[in-house]
Amino acid sequence: MNPVAKITSALRFVANHPLNRGRKWRAMFEFCIAQITLRLLPGDICMEFPNRTRVMLAPDMKGAWHFITPRLFDLEEMSFVMHYLRADDFFADIGANVGVYTVLAAGVTGAKAAAFEPSQDTYEMLVRNIRINALTDRVKAFEMAVGAQAGIMRLTVGQGTENYISIQDSETPSASVKVTTLDSEFCNHTPNLLKIDVEGFESEVIAGAKSMLKKRELRAMIIERCNNGTRYGFDEDALHCKIRQEGFLPCTYDPFTRLLRQAPDTATGNVIYVRDLSGANAILKSAPAFKFGGRSI
Repeated sequence: MNPVAKITSALRFVANHPLNRGRKWRAMFEFCIAQITLRLLPGDICMEFPNRTRVMLAPDMKGAWHFITPRLFDLEEMSFVMHYLRADDFFADIGANVGVYTVLAAGVTGAKAAAFEPSQDTYEMLVRNIRINALTDRVKAFEMAVGAQAGIMRLTVGQGTENYISIQDSETPSASVKVTTLDSEFCNHTPNLLKIDVEGFESEVIAGAKSMLKKRELRAMIIERCNNGTRYGFDEDALHCKIRQEGFLPCTYDPFTRLLRQAPDTATGNVIYVRDLSGANAILKSAPAFKFGGRSI
């Protein structure tokens, strides 16, 4: 995407973000000012997140802008995490990046969490975010990728929040990373909510979770479905069908009405999957509101 198209797309997203309803032009102005200011800052910045949690970010990290403004970039999915989890739940964050979802899960709801991030630089920021939110007793971080089988793979470097498992014979700079599987990591303790965002490698992650997917303790998942799997020759429609066969329904979530609705099988983006739609809605309705930017949601 050329720079003009990229800027236009970012501005359109910010203007149409649900948190910016009624302040579209001001939101775009604030976004522009923020992007200019952040590029002049000499170091990392600390952003306020819901319920007084915080996230440390490197402004020059590729893809970091959407964590900076509007911060709750994936409002529906992030709100789902904060409304769905409880203090006695267990959250697994695969492709945790700097730990935004992990902070929301453990810092806002009090749930325990396991976060997997193979990129060394990003992993270091993940660990910092766990520490500054005093979550070391609730979150365990792993500097590892997750796939269909344990071993060693190559991961791109220098892509900020968008590093991915390197394609064989690729000329893109990469580094070796350890790989584990969900079945081996969670054979004794199944997460209640699983989030997978691994830049197209989701099919391999699910392939290594055959046993875990059948466990009723796994009640919900958030899985990115943006057609990035084509870089590996994966069919994301086939992955969706496999998840459906395990009893999960694709859904969309409205955090303002606290209503989860079944989505069409063609849904893309970060898709929320639940086993029990009515049960999930009951949990969401009873959740305490989180506070962010002077609002209770």
